[in-house]
Amino acid sequence: MLVEETSKMETELVRNLDNELDEMKESILDSVAESKGFFKSQQVGEKDLTVSEKREIASNLLRENVPLFLQRYWKYIKLEDIDYFSAHESYEVKFYLTEIRKYRDARTSNTQIKNRRYGALKKMVKEGSYFSDAEMKRRNPFLFDKFIFQHLTEKERIAAYREQNCDEKFSSFLLGQMERNVENCLFEKQKGEDEAVVEENDDDDESEESELEDAEQLQPVSPLEKSRLRTEFTNIMYESFLSGKDREFDYSSVDYNAEYDPPEGDLDAEDKYFDEESPEEISMDYNTDDDLDRGDES
Repeated sequence: MLVEETSKMETELVRNLDNELDEMKESILDSVAESKGFFKSQQVGEKDLTVSEKREIASNLLRENVPLFLQRYWKYIKLEDIDYFSAHESYEVKFYLTEIRKYRDARTSNTQIKNRRYGALKKMVKEGSYFSDAEMKRRNPFLFDKFIFQHLTEKERIAAYREQNCDEKFSSFLLGQMERNVENCLFEKQKGEDEAVVEENDDDDESEESELEDAEQLQPVSPLEKSRLRTEFTNIMYESFLSGKDREFDYSSVDYNAEYDPPEGDLDAEDKYFDEESPEEISMDYNTDDDLDRGDES
């Protein structure tokens, strides 16, 4: 009787293990079939493979040559599915399983940093200091002038100056003058860099178009256009912060600070605004009135 019960338990364990392996196999093939991996050589103009066709090719390769399967598709395999290959002892298989672990760990760490920077950005926008006009102008005076200041009326410029300097004492004035001198130097540097890029990329016709555009920019713009330009400018500044380009900012105070982790249950910040394969290239289209919800990408 005891032997019979033991045999039943062993049979049940084997069945459960087989089911788990089948589920992992299906998950692996699903991930690979949805990927941009290589499946077969195709002629120019040949119709793209369907997901079903990709899945069949991947399934056949997995059955016939596990090392080659991993060589082609290891980046698309989830960490929770690698136990499917645990029975394989070859060097090639072990190598790619190690690569999967390292790759997934790095992706997790990268996502955590992105999430924390996004959390810090939302907090700083609400506080209104780091992303105030004065601070953004200090960090990038050239873009501030291009997108905002040159489109202000004389009255708006005077009002903005008075608002920023209403309580200024003489000592503060001297310090402010020093900061303005630094801003002016930075402005000229950024302007020179911008002009160098234009000269390098533009031909004669494009230069004429650029001159016409510059002339148009000097004309008064509507309130709606001012709003659009301001949004574009602030988006650029948000992107600069998130991508780690604000040289004076201490990113270690955010990247290694759990205070900025998103609340449990929130959507992953990476899914909201980061391109999955190119974390360095961040596309932003925020509206501060909507608590930085992402808008349509331009």
